[in-house]
Amino acid sequence: MKRRKAAISIVSVAVAAVMCIGLAGCGGCSGWLNPGDYLGGGGVATSIPSETDTNLDTLAEDAAGDIPAAVYTDAASVRANAAQLTSKNNDIEDPGAYYVEGSLSKKINVNADGVTLYLIDAALTKADGKCIESEKFGLTITLIGSSTITNTGEAKNAVDIEQELIINGSGSLAVTSTKNGIKAGSIKIRDASVDINADQDGLHAEIDYDDNTTAPSFSYSEGGFVYIQDAAVSVTSADDGIQADTFVYIAGSSDIDVTTNGGAPASLSQITDSSSDKVSGKGIKAGLLDWGENDTDLTVPDDTGGDYLIYITGGNIDINSNDDAVHSNGQIIMTGGTLNAATGDDGMHADKLMKISGGDIDIERCYEGVESAKVEISGGSVSVTSSDDGINGADGTTTRMGSANTNCYIIISGGDVSVNAKGDGVDSNGSMLISGGALYVSGSTSSNDAALDADGSIIVNGGTVCACGALGMVETPASNSGQNVVSYAHSSTIPAGTTIYLTDADTNTIVSYELPKNCQSIIISSPDLKTDGTYYIYGDGTSLCSFTVSSTITSVGSSKSIQQGGAPGRR
Repeated sequence: MKRRKAAISIVSVAVAAVMCIGLAGCGGCSGWLNPGDYLGGGGVATSIPSETDTNLDTLAEDAAGDIPAAVYTDAASVRANAAQLTSKNNDIEDPGAYYVEGSLSKKINVNADGVTLYLIDAALTKADGKCIESEKFGLTITLIGSSTITNTGEAKNAVDIEQELIINGSGSLAVTSTKNGIKAGSIKIRDASVDINADQDGLHAEIDYDDNTTAPSFSYSEGGFVYIQDAAVSVTSADDGIQADTFVYIAGSSDIDVTTNGGAPASLSQITDSSSDKVSGKGIKAGLLDWGENDTDLTVPDDTGGDYLIYITGGNIDINSNDDAVHSNGQIIMTGGTLNAATGDDGMHADKLMKISGGDIDIERCYEGVESAKVEISGGSVSVTSSDDGINGADGTTTRMGSANTNCYIIISGGDVSVNAKGDGVDSNGSMLISGGALYVSGSTSSNDAALDADGSIIVNGGTVCACGALGMVETPASNSGQNVVSYAHSSTIPAGTTIYLTDADTNTIVSYELPKNCQSIIISSPDLKTDGTYYIYGDGTSLCSFTVSSTITSVGSSKSIQQGGAPGRR
């Protein structure tokens, strides 16, 4: 059966909304979605309904199960309890324990289930072929000492296992492959250290279907996943680093280091909307699941009852990728761990839902930072430096000019979010809700983009917001927000490096933010902004304005004049 891995990149199309120019609140602009209809009744929005499939993480855990620890952990025990494979005896026909110690230059064929293969300082090599293969069964590989697997010549997977492959043990394995480094029905790695250099994918988990005439039923129980727990995995690949048909699950104290297709462009200025076009090289990918033969590969329909998933609960992940660093054709759920990424395209992309409730994310350079139809951030920390939008709620479709896409939204209800974007800072093709956490945005210096941008309404019901950018396309949160907002315009550029302070009447600092770039517009919201209270905005030690909060949205200053308030010196 011939299989092709589709590499479809969803390119968000920012639909220009009918916007109010200057500092007027845009919540009532003609043609915009009514926040009360979309976000909740009663005039003041409380939440955007989440469509998270809360069972996905449970399904992934159940399907992955436990990764067994090594049965024998030292060479002496293995020699006493396992059969040795040699150049004259390299086929495995019965269940049991086997081992290779030293060099072996013939392919190991696994023709039985229930086999554990111990590699004791082994060096497996094969010219023009696979080093380890099982056409029907699974395999456990236990590592003791330092081992290598290398094939040369014809493009073949170095390790090719039809069913589940488990790699465990306290040893290390270096794989060099002319195709995929390790390909299996599903791949589980625990404790071990695995280093892969591959001409295609590093780890490749693929479901095999015998029936090429009927669309397969999507099910996690079929396999097609990669599960890494408390292991060290390093991949250098020409194509994807980690590719799974169904899901990728990273847990525990795992260390993941992935470089694909030469890595990201060296500087942010080199990253454009076409810098990763017509190339491969995603860091971690789940989907698309293809099936068929010859030239009739088809994608599994959306109504088959499953969803592609990348699920990160722990570990330290470093990705330097030519294409998306983390990409799911369904969902990404991150509850813990750390992710550091540099990429020529998106930092994290999910077609349907991005849900971040914990962990630390630092996307140091990318085209767009965090992108999905639906983005929900409720915890952890997210830092993005992007050549276009920082956080983008888009599904790749277009909508009527001035209309919101009701399939898209961005919710920030917790966590610490920092965006430094050359495009829009936070951009939703639907609506945007900020109800908690802290959001600091340095948007574009171009008047064509905004620090906060939504084709629907922007609602602020809580949290701390400081969004700075240019004046031309400023979008102020809607007047039916539940928390007071001040929108300030300066008559000239406030230079990068200036620290912006919002203080109360006693000059106690409420919000402060050091500008990564020049700006003229500042939008600030905080629970400490009280109606009828008097406040000041400073740039370093210089008073920019004073104002009294008289309504939910307070506009101060303009592109032509500044309302100076004779504020006292900040302390």
